[in-house]
Amino acid sequence: MAKRGRKPSKEKKGYFYEEQENAVVNYIRSTDENERNRIYNSILHPAFCKMVESIINRYKLYVPDEEYKETFDDTISFLMTKINLYNPESGYKAYSYCGTICKHYLILKIKNYDKNIKRNSPYDTVQTDLNNNIRLSYKDNETKTEFLNDLISGTVSSVERIMVENSKLTENELKIGKALVTLLENWEELLNNMGSNKFNKSSILLFLKENTLLNTKEIRDGMKKYKNAYYDVKKNLLDVYL
Repeated sequence: MAKRGRKPSKEKKGYFYEEQENAVVNYIRSTDENERNRIYNSILHPAFCKMVESIINRYKLYVPDEEYKETFDDTISFLMTKINLYNPESGYKAYSYCGTICKHYLILKIKNYDKNIKRNSPYDTVQTDLNNNIRLSYKDNETKTEFLNDLISGTVSSVERIMVENSKLTENELKIGKALVTLLENWEELLNNMGSNKFNKSSILLFLKENTLLNTKEIRDGMKKYKNAYYDVKKNLLDVYL
């Protein structure tokens, strides 16, 4: 009879575990450049490389006018400009935050390509190129859920871009922007089974109040900086899907 013993442990197939989660926190909290470089080179860079490769291949987010390596390198570089915005106290994983940043960036790169083609090409050529690009960039038979996910992703990216590029934002406006990003990135969990639209609006306002510690008037005033983000993204998405 064969000798019984412990089954060999299964090799982990993922790339982002507790070590990487802690590394992100240590990286953004460190003020020592040598320490940040060590954390990035030894722990974060290998994980981010696998993350970006997985997202590009899984969602077919290939930019038509770029070599794969250029898209790959640009995405990692963009992620590193955003990583310091991650809040470890938010209760959400760094893995989710970083993955969302990468996917949003790739989607926006493809949309910008679409815009340039549409702006610079004759009508017939535009229609052909857009149809080809949609097949490259999105899975066949897009569902309403996918459209909604893209809408939310694009809106989050627009809000984050406003926070990064607009140096004149007040402290309240920055608080609201960060709260909006958290809300949108976790909308399925936070707004699940909330019922009527009116109730949803009340719940969203309550969420913003709790996360910013601002009153209703302060929130409404601060939201003005972001009011066009959703509508602009929706219009661009409709141009692609229709």
